[in-house]
Amino acid sequence: MKYFILLFMLFFSEVLYAQNHKKTLQVEDFAHWKVLENQQISNDGKWVAYELNPQQGDGALVLTDTEGKRTDTLVRGASAAFTPGADVLLHRIKVPFDSIQVAKRKKLKEDQMPLDSVGIFQINTGQITKYPRLVSWQLPEENANWAAILQQPDSVVKTRDELKLQNLILHRLDTGDTLTKRQVTDYRVAKKGNSVIYSTFSGDSTTISRVFVFDTKSGTTHTLFEKNGHIRQVATNEEGNQFAFLFSTDTTQQKTFDLYYAKSTESPQAVVTASTPGIPISWAPSEHRELLFSKNGNRLFLGTAHIPEPEPKDTLAPDEKPVLDIWSWTDAELMPQQLVKLDQEKKRTYLAVYHPAEKKFLQLADPGIPEISLIQDGDGRMALGKDEKLYQKASSWTGRNSADYYVVDTQTGIKRQMVTDKTKAEISPAGKFIIWFDPADSSYYARSTDVYKIQVYALTKNLPVNFYDELDDTPLEVKPYGIAGWSDDDRYVYIYDRYDLWKIDPTGSRVPVNLTSGYGRKNSINLRYVKTDPEGKFIPDGEILVNGFDERNKASGFFTVDTKTVKAPKLHLLEDYRFSEVKKAKEAGRLIWRKESCTLFPDLWTSDATFGHPRKLSDANPQQAGFNWARNQLVSWTSFSGEQLHGILYYPEDFNPNLSYPMIVYFYERSSEELHRHFLPSPSRSIINKTFYASNGYLVFVPDITYQTGYPGQSAFNAVVSGTSFLINQFPFIDKNRIGIQGQSWGGYQTAYLIGQTDMFAAAMAGAPVSNMTSAYGGIRWETGLSRMFQYENTQSRIGGTLWEKPIQYIENSPLFYAPKINTPLLMMHNDQDGAVPWYQGIELFVAMRRLNKPAWLLNYNNEPHNLKKESWENRMDLSRRMKQFFDHYLKGAPMPGWMKYGLPALDKGKELGY
Repeated sequence: MKYFILLFMLFFSEVLYAQNHKKTLQVEDFAHWKVLENQQISNDGKWVAYELNPQQGDGALVLTDTEGKRTDTLVRGASAAFTPGADVLLHRIKVPFDSIQVAKRKKLKEDQMPLDSVGIFQINTGQITKYPRLVSWQLPEENANWAAILQQPDSVVKTRDELKLQNLILHRLDTGDTLTKRQVTDYRVAKKGNSVIYSTFSGDSTTISRVFVFDTKSGTTHTLFEKNGHIRQVATNEEGNQFAFLFSTDTTQQKTFDLYYAKSTESPQAVVTASTPGIPISWAPSEHRELLFSKNGNRLFLGTAHIPEPEPKDTLAPDEKPVLDIWSWTDAELMPQQLVKLDQEKKRTYLAVYHPAEKKFLQLADPGIPEISLIQDGDGRMALGKDEKLYQKASSWTGRNSADYYVVDTQTGIKRQMVTDKTKAEISPAGKFIIWFDPADSSYYARSTDVYKIQVYALTKNLPVNFYDELDDTPLEVKPYGIAGWSDDDRYVYIYDRYDLWKIDPTGSRVPVNLTSGYGRKNSINLRYVKTDPEGKFIPDGEILVNGFDERNKASGFFTVDTKTVKAPKLHLLEDYRFSEVKKAKEAGRLIWRKESCTLFPDLWTSDATFGHPRKLSDANPQQAGFNWARNQLVSWTSFSGEQLHGILYYPEDFNPNLSYPMIVYFYERSSEELHRHFLPSPSRSIINKTFYASNGYLVFVPDITYQTGYPGQSAFNAVVSGTSFLINQFPFIDKNRIGIQGQSWGGYQTAYLIGQTDMFAAAMAGAPVSNMTSAYGGIRWETGLSRMFQYENTQSRIGGTLWEKPIQYIENSPLFYAPKINTPLLMMHNDQDGAVPWYQGIELFVAMRRLNKPAWLLNYNNEPHNLKKESWENRMDLSRRMKQFFDHYLKGAPMPGWMKYGLPALDKGKELGY
């Protein structure tokens, strides 16, 4: 391995010496690098649209044909949607970036900010129609002759209960004709394009609500309903000939709604009310869940909830009543978790169904079985019920989201318990089976949903391979690789092992077969099904597309597998690149996909259905050619614990083996699978940018880490220090006196731990580190309200027991207790709104090092979370500058910046930056 890497680097260095000197990436260059996202392909496969957005500033929507003959650029375009016939492209036109910045400087409220527009682009002619002040739009999936656009009027009007009154623009796509409906509160477009239902509100002297149906074929509008009161949640079926909405005559803030239903142009009738047989006492239809017709229109699903009690008038001053939270040991969920979910719980609804043909109502969900999952877009008779209550309290320390699972008959309302205390169970697409993985014996089981069949079928118990993740080294129970899908009518289920795909009869009547004939295992290639039809419910009989990832060299590519025959997959391509985001045209054998490597931006490509005749469609960042880029290579070594490990070494494009280089070691857990990932130059949210540092003359080493329960810190030492030592000993171009280390979150913890065990590192940057496991164990993840106990007992922190069961392990793995041994200058970032690792963890280590008179700095970006927010551009740029100044000083001998030498007093906050 040593000589291969060295020869590889020498070869490239000789080539690069002959090239012109290229620019080094600077922090100021980040804004010029573009991101390609939200790509779409038309149904006929002839057109592709994608967004090309700079990391800061105005982007564009690019429309191109797949033959490479025409390209259109729509300035500030986004969120593209082709019509079914691919003759029109609807898209959002974003407000100019500068206009948004001006509005922010004026401190405008959210509802005062400028709004985007919508663009309707005629592909054949290039003509575009624009409508300003866009709220939303809807386009039918079939027969898209009309588009419905909800627009904010010139002056915003709200009802007394804060409902906005908008304009609804109905735009005929072939002629450009428009109709504008005013004072609209809600709307829905039928999927098959036959009609649009919308509601209006008029509240001058009376509160009159109306429901209208617009017929797209005739262009006429029919008044479906008109009455004093309030309307919510209008809905229509796919055919556009059934309609529903919620209506209330209440004038109070808390309203009780009835469900109204109408077929075609019939007068709507109240079909579900608080007094409907079958609805729980003091319950009614709820406005907080959308109404949903099943795909075939035979069922209408709604949410119900307890009728809220009127809130008593508050006559007391704020200081005349106590305000507190009471934490009780009997609570199923901790109080912080309850507070995080408070708004969600206030709006909780329970699924119910109305059968229009039988005029029958059934309450499906209730507090006993609060969650119901439908299948076949609501057409499936059976549904899956889930109840977590018995296991909620224990999940605080187990980390298991266990539940009891039920099969629910949407035709009769009958419920039957199928599985208890499992983290996940699924119902098959046709509703014939419940399937689950049992970690106790690492096997899959299935059970028929037929009430007369009680047998449980063991599907994988006696097969000669493991179906659990063999590389997962957390203390928690084993986790499965997963289910690829089901064949038509639930005849077979397709299940993954580590490498291959198995075809298994859920009744156990037929012998399971390794569909890929062991090809994956023989070649160390992970084979995974690629779903090219997003609407498909089943894995089709015949040839399917499968992604392959080679664990040995990290190459990836695509194969074809025949679900009817047991044989080795047919290889289409397997290359030293990372392939992703495959999409297929709905009505053509045309694919789009992305291809990337360390040096190759993940541009968009197109090909036929077997990846033949590939063509590159985009060139997002041609400026890359002018910069000194990163190169990388896979490395292997033996850890201190005797395990063969892998890692990635990044180095500059202009690498010269005769020079001496500083190196930064970055890690989290396992990262070698990212060998062919492209890292865009971008401002940091918490970690170093490998491309940026390599361009600036650094080597960057990313080692894999494996763990032993109870010894996470020592495990990191065994992997990271052994790998770093291996590289230093093997390659003289690495300066052993100029080695830095950096990590964030779990990586930040390991960074803080390692510098207390070795003086190998000349500088360390730890983001959001846990420094004291004894105090962190009882902390709260404030973003979710969860206790942190589960992390240490069963998941990432890998102690494997409670603080009182294993106090020594908690202390031995805590960086704080090694603070006197730390001789490495330490920079930390820990922000005061960190919702994952409480920021006092960073404070504990900082004040200890300050007390010991050791060089340490703590960056607290005010009101920022665990990682800097994506939109916090200036904070991210600031962190990038400070982190590089820190490493440049200690690893390259650059002058110490003022903020490091003198600090930055609170009096100078916001005035000076100290660079």
